[in-house]
Amino acid sequence: MKFIFPFSVLLFVFSSCGSYTDSEKSQVELQIQGLIKKKGWKMEKSESGVYEQLVEEGKGNEIHLRDILVVSYTGYLINGTVFDKTKKPIELDMTAVIAGWKEVLVGKKVGSKVRFICPPHMAYGRNSKGPIPENSILIFEVFVEGTK
Repeated sequence: MKFIFPFSVLLFVFSSCGSYTDSEKSQVELQIQGLIKKKGWKMEKSESGVYEQLVEEGKGNEIHLRDILVVSYTGYLINGTVFDKTKKPIELDMTAVIAGWKEVLVGKKVGSKVRFICPPHMAYGRNSKGPIPENSILIFEVFVEGTK
């Protein structure tokens, strides 16, 4: 399988998001909390502000930062707009994804299905990337099918 890097998962570029004010962080937190409540999701928040829900725990090997994952996923903006969706499984280098992906997926097991919400500072920050506007809160639903 070739490496495929869909446009919106050009996650290998780390953004220098700059720091966010307390007011900006509070605004993001309110938006995320509102979405979680509206959807009825049961999510846990990390120290960095990423929310995650393990939908299904895998039974395979543990995922490491050095792995190349075979994944299927959908990426949404907080308003529900799908900015990317795989049509078939793709390969992603874990060293080249946004911080939110690393935080959530490292330590999970192959076969896991995970839903997670990345605040801007754990995604692209103050930069826009194609259909993803600057300062976007990103929601991902990811199924880790395997590693290479």
